[in-house]
Amino acid sequence: MAYSEHAMKFIDRPKYGPLYRFSDYHIYKTLSVLTDGRRKGRKHIADRIGVGEGSMRTIVDYLRDIGLVDVKQTGIKISKAGMEFISQLPLHVYCLDVPGISLGEHSVAVQVRGMASKIRTGMEQRDQAIKAGADGATTIIVKEGRLTIPVDFDLDKEDPEVAKIIRQLFDLKNGDVIIIGTSTDLQRAEEGAMAAAFELL
Repeated sequence: MAYSEHAMKFIDRPKYGPLYRFSDYHIYKTLSVLTDGRRKGRKHIADRIGVGEGSMRTIVDYLRDIGLVDVKQTGIKISKAGMEFISQLPLHVYCLDVPGISLGEHSVAVQVRGMASKIRTGMEQRDQAIKAGADGATTIIVKEGRLTIPVDFDLDKEDPEVAKIIRQLFDLKNGDVIIIGTSTDLQRAEEGAMAAAFELL
């Protein structure tokens, strides 16, 4: 399948035209909305993920072409291949509000498995999150069993309450990354965190 060759990136085919109106996050979110197995209309999905119906049509066409959704007059349904694909993504997402980390009213944390080697200062993830519409982002890596904010802020030592919350949410292993997107809007917080996460895949 084509999607397995793209390092988990969805959007890479120019035939789908200008891509600025939606991102990998919106395609991931489309699949997520469909994981209950029920057929849904384009407008319903577009409203859920926050894109226009034109962009939604392009997203659905793309997912249909690579075999991840089934499209009929009665609606759109995720395919078996789509379910397998989304279950294999090394991402876990939680909404949270963590004092001391949250820069806005809402925070969304995304775990990315095994990608700590790609993190330099964490500023790159913050910039990606802001570009996607969030107010900011904090990057945490698991290194030698410790939660660390690059370059060398030991979260377990300096803020054990926050570290405890994160450990309770996620099944963490060395090399994992947690990106916490923040915004006054929940969807923008999630979109920012996911945009930064997808850059690591």
